Amino acid sequence: MKDVIMKPLGAGKTAPAIIRILLAVLIAIVPVQASCYQKAGEREPFTAVIGYSSSIFTHLVKENSQAAARLWSNLVIRNNNGSAETRIFQNCSEMEKELKEGKIDLLILLSNEYLGLKNRGLLEPLFISARGEELYDTFILITRKDSGIHSVVDLRGKAFLQQSGSHCEIHRLWFDMLMMKQGVHEPGRFFSFLKDVIGPSQAVMPVFFKRADACILSRRSFDVMAELNPQLRRDLQIIEASTPVATGVICIRKGCDRVQRERLIEVLETLDRDVEGRQLLTLFRMSRLVPFRPEYLTSVEAFLKEYNELRTRSRKR
Repeated sequence: MKDVIMKPLGAGKTAPAIIRILLAVLIAIVPVQASCYQKAGEREPFTAVIGYSSSIFTHLVKENSQAAARLWSNLVIRNNNGSAETRIFQNCSEMEKELKEGKIDLLILLSNEYLGLKNRGLLEPLFISARGEELYDTFILITRKDSGIHSVVDLRGKAFLQQSGSHCEIHRLWFDMLMMKQGVHEPGRFFSFLKDVIGPSQAVMPVFFKRADACILSRRSFDVMAELNPQLRRDLQIIEASTPVATGVICIRKGCDRVQRERLIEVLETLDRDVEGRQLLTLFRMSRLVPFRPEYLTSVEAFLKEYNELRTRSRKR
């Protein structure tokens, strides 16, 4: 944990207060508690390499996401007298390469990324991430009720915002699919203004205050904001919604050492029963991990199949 360096956040890069607080607390407590467990641990120490898709970091700038990944990696295995190395991957090609070389033990990635690697025979899915009681989330396209915008076609020449970060790849694919269904293949020319923003509030509030015309975010994020500010539900409308999809998947590398596999699964199964474990689940906007079942990804598979068929037809044109 000595290599964790937190750089000051500059203007325009401030993470939500809860994230900054959790990072500060965890930096202070994890090294101390880890050393205590290592002294008391009765099992042989071990090292695991834990990989993260960069797409899972919803709300943290690069420096904070790397620090958070290291903190969580060490917490995941500290109860088993272990230590962790961390990798953060920018794409599936990087993940596949290191999986083939046996350099990763555990991998946290988005559901569409897992499906892209599924048939390579490199991964065994263990858990799906959940928030509250929900395994799935829905992406929604929002405008003001008084905007005169009622469909995707009505967005031509309008100012559009989309949230970057976690699950952004999935909701981008969904929005691309909506656009393709309307015959739009170059969104940059379709909108008068197209911008990525960090966090749901930076997507929703400009629409609410009429500084932008429409935005995309998760329904769960919108519901949380609307509970705090009922005017959002009064003045904004949902004009499109995706089917519910599972998002985060936690996998282990096939061929991972049996003892190491058992110890990693043991800690993951009990992560939400530990105070610091719950704090770190909160950091990654999860509440618990649910044992994986193939049917949890059925809606994602159907969505990706439809998207790829549309892309194929679009290219032929």
